Amino acid sequence: MTIEQLGSVGEFIAAIATIATLAYLALQIRQSNRSHQLSAIARIAEGTETWIGQVVQSPELHDLYQLGMREPEKMTKEQQGRFELLVMQMLRSTESAWLQVRWGLVDDDYWHGYRETLRLIAGSEAGRRAFARNRNLLAPSFASEVEKILGDPQGVGDEPRSSAPATTAA
Repeated sequence: MTIEQLGSVGEFIAAIATIATLAYLALQIRQSNRSHQLSAIARIAEGTETWIGQVVQSPELHDLYQLGMREPEKMTKEQQGRFELLVMQMLRSTESAWLQVRWGLVDDDYWHGYRETLRLIAGSEAGRRAFARNRNLLAPSFASEVEKILGDPQGVGDEPRSSAPATTAA
C-alpha cells in the first residue's frame, strides 16, 4: 500500500469517526433537551400543586376561594383583597408555565388544562376584577393573552404559542 492509499484510508476513518462523534453529540443534545423539558414540567407542576395545596389544606382559603368564585358580592374588603392575592398567585404561576410553553420547553398539549383553568378562575367576576387591577404586574404579552382567553368563550384561540396557561382549580 502506498502512502497516498494510506492517506486515503486515514481520511476515510477520520470521516467515519467524525460522523460517529456528531451522531453521539446529537444524541446527547437530544437527551439534554428532554431533561430540560422534564425539569420545566416538574417546576410548572410544583407551582400548580403548591397553589392547589394551600387552597385545599386551609379551610379558610378554601372557603374564600369558593366565596370568590360563587358569590363575590358577599366578600368583605379584606376577603376581596385576599382573593385578589390568591388569583395573582395563580396568574404568576400560570405566566411562568405560559412562557415555558411559548419558548418550546414544554409541549403545546400541556397548555390545554392551564388555559381552561385560567378561563375558569380569572374569568370569574372576582377573578376578572383581580386581573384588571393587577394586569400591570404581569408581562405585557402574557396579560394580552389572558385578555384573549377571557374574551374567547368558545376556546377558538386555542393555539398555545399565543395563549397563556393557567393552573388547575381546587
